[in-house]
Amino acid sequence: MTTDVNGTTTPDNTFAELVRADGLFDAMEALMKRYTSGSCKFSTVLPRMRRLAAGVDRRRLESYAHAMPLYTGVAETFEQLTQSDKLDVKVALSTTGFAGLMALVNKLRHRSLLSVAASPVLVRLLSQKEKACLIRAITDEKQKVKVMDDLANLHKPSKQLFFHIGDTMGDFLAIRHAAELGGTGVGFNPNEPLKSSISSLPKSFRTRICEIDFAADEEPDYTRVGDVIRETVWERLRTEL
Repeated sequence: MTTDVNGTTTPDNTFAELVRADGLFDAMEALMKRYTSGSCKFSTVLPRMRRLAAGVDRRRLESYAHAMPLYTGVAETFEQLTQSDKLDVKVALSTTGFAGLMALVNKLRHRSLLSVAASPVLVRLLSQKEKACLIRAITDEKQKVKVMDDLANLHKPSKQLFFHIGDTMGDFLAIRHAAELGGTGVGFNPNEPLKSSISSLPKSFRTRICEIDFAADEEPDYTRVGDVIRETVWERLRTEL
């Protein structure tokens, strides 16, 4: 299972919140909107994001990481999936937002069960031990696909039990790749560009992509991701039986 962080497990725009103290929230948010809408690639905005984040230090990163809100059900879902006696679940955070990564590491502390692939924007602030947790640097959308292949090579799972969860165009390639492998792509509260891109895929792919939508006045609940995973695993076991 690979999951995005920014916007998928937290309502915050993590990079924008990190530079709010520098008066750069709007500039960073505008960059992120270009990327998440699919109007440009992440690699295009990455150099400017690095410049905007130049003033972020370790103290600010840790302070934000510990305080960052998570959507309902994130911690509980991760705990149930990775600590279950009946499921052997490997989870990787595959994200362009490094503050979100730090927050989940701080809040969930999943030890070796949690692999991390993240944007290199704030790598300069990490300890050697933290850097050792990084399995791949996310410098463009294709790297999220490679994270899934990394895990496949490492753990040799059934491809039908692959999942990628994301909410914007930054996750489209990974969601499609999960479906290509025979697994499940999950659009969690997907934005309109992601919805449109999913709808344009061949039917053979669309049938392996699940969209979890919420009303404008409804708080996204990540426990529904856990429900999708458990139901998929159960269907696989039932078929084998």
